[in-house]
Amino acid sequence: MAKTQRFDGITSSVWECVKATSLREHGTKYEPAGSPDGTATTHTPVGEVVLRYDYNETEASLTYTLAKKPFIVSEAVIWDGIKSTLKGCSSS
Repeated sequence: MAKTQRFDGITSSVWECVKATSLREHGTKYEPAGSPDGTATTHTPVGEVVLRYDYNETEASLTYTLAKKPFIVSEAVIWDGIKSTLKGCSSS
């Protein structure tokens, strides 16, 4: 599975929802705050997941690159979680 994935159709309201939902449900911190690019860090019981992100409002696209993950956590689980959050935010 690719270490980078791009998602299209991400409006600014969906992007804000993704950040808020990720923080609320997983404690994910997007830094620097308010920036369209940076790192999203989630601390889990088995280790840290770090994703680089780049949100392009003009293209309505969001690109994540997996920078760090615990060995025990599969990439598929991370990407499926992101897709689930995007789907939930896109339908709200």
